Amino acid sequence: MKSVSLTQCARSFVAVSALALAGHAAAGVNLLVNSGFEDAGLTGGDTFGAPGWTDFGGATFTVHDSVLGSVGANSGTHAFKMFGGSASGIFQQFAINPGETANGSVLMLNFSGDMMANGQVAAVNIEWIQADGSTQSAITPFISNGTFTAADAPVDVWTEQNITGVAPADAAFARFVLITGDFQPGGPGGAPFFDDAFFEVVPEPGSLALLGLGGLALLRRRR
Repeated sequence: MKSVSLTQCARSFVAVSALALAGHAAAGVNLLVNSGFEDAGLTGGDTFGAPGWTDFGGATFTVHDSVLGSVGANSGTHAFKMFGGSASGIFQQFAINPGETANGSVLMLNFSGDMMANGQVAAVNIEWIQADGSTQSAITPFISNGTFTAADAPVDVWTEQNITGVAPADAAFARFVLITGDFQPGGPGGAPFFDDAFFEVVPEPGSLALLGLGGLALLRRRR
């Protein structure tokens, strides 16, 4: 009976884990297209929406950083603007497995030239979507980082906002959402700006461990 060394077992575990990672988006890879809003082909001014993103609510624009004066875009030459009032925003959607972790972030700006006001909130959300591609999870519909408010957001400073969550059992997709609206009493006003968004799906650690144990068990059977 052929013996298998611990070193060979370890190598097998690494190989199996690498194959598992290859089957899904690698951690640390930004899944978003047009994440910095540079794909508008603008020389100046505003353009409705943003290529690669789905918009809702109607009050969304890609803007040249000259709109922001001396503050400018966080990087590149463009940023994204959303007006208050009823909820408006943009999103991108990605496949996810229950138990996997989704991480997101975006830079937000409360610009002195068009300051957020009253009950306005800018937020980065993750909506958990069922297999039909549109219905929110019945377990956890969405999670939100809604701490960037008219009352608390610093002025003329790009501020990073982060969000992370684990997909519930009925989720097949994770929808990364940038949104603004009058979500607190007091009425809408102003326009938050967004730049340099990031979103990743991290494979469930337990699944890699199980695959690794399966590989070791296979080796043992061959001994």
